[in-house]
Amino acid sequence: MSERIFYTPEELAFELWGKFTSKQKNKLYRYLRKGVFKPLEEASGFKILKDSNRYLIPGGLVKAIKEQAG
Repeated sequence: MSERIFYTPEELAFELWGKFTSKQKNKLYRYLRKGVFKPLEEASGFKILKDSNRYLIPGGLVKAIKEQAG
């Protein structure tokens, strides 16, 4: 299967934790608002796109997050 170009926060939560409950939703949106992924964005060259209240996370950044998480 080919790698996705962009992920929504819900899809990212499934990639990281295997589920998307209110706990994972709140945690992920808190990470996005506080810029927890900024160092990985700068290192990988992939930027999270935000349009009003929607986030799009690049597939390359998801791959970098998963590699760092182990």
